[in-house]
Amino acid sequence: MTTYIDCGAGVAGDMLLGALIGLGLSPVELETTLKSAIPIKGWNLSVKGVERRMWPAWSVRVLRDKPFTSPERMLAAVRQAPLPPAVRHMSLEILQALQNAERGAHGHDHNRFDPRGLGRLDTLVDVIGCSWGFWKLGITDVASSTLNTGRIAPATSWLLARAKVPVFSDSSTHELATPTGAAILTHLTRRFIAMPPLELLRAGYGAGTLERDGKPNVLAIYQGKTSRKLLKYPLQRHAHNT
Repeated sequence: MTTYIDCGAGVAGDMLLGALIGLGLSPVELETTLKSAIPIKGWNLSVKGVERRMWPAWSVRVLRDKPFTSPERMLAAVRQAPLPPAVRHMSLEILQALQNAERGAHGHDHNRFDPRGLGRLDTLVDVIGCSWGFWKLGITDVASSTLNTGRIAPATSWLLARAKVPVFSDSSTHELATPTGAAILTHLTRRFIAMPPLELLRAGYGAGTLERDGKPNVLAIYQGKTSRKLLKYPLQRHAHNT
């Protein structure tokens, strides 16, 4: 089974989560897992079907989001969480990549994330949720498209340069690829290629928050089978770092 992530509209943690739900991940089980892993009162997960420029997709939002600024606090929460070892390992590596990106992009991180950006509860929700979701669905063989970045934030640029991700932009004003989305994507993806020939089996669509004129702000994850008849050309492989 091949899984292909279409990042033509960018990438964000909530978009990846929405697409996983479209592939069959249970929203109830997702929230239960996250609530157990992040035992903080007062927040909930909102999952609902939406449309973006006539494309049906799943929207995932953290209600009553709140500051969670220290990367060390996030790492400690994951270490203590009742998660499968593979999910814990992936979550820790993604959070460490985000911390390294902040340090690499700015020359320091002061042991904190921006409380208006990465330093919020929804960062932890996206990282643990995606780590658990890809594990739960048994997704291991992942390829992705060239990434539409929009205006690239410094931490995102650091992550993408380190992983040698091929990029383009159709917007000079909107940030289409978030640091969290980029950290998750570069951890999962082993090759960035045009969509290979597939016998398509299913697709999931995750909605972003931004409404763009004429363009659906939707990330797609496709799954299908390959065969020697379909794969006439070898897949191009790119370097991968975490």
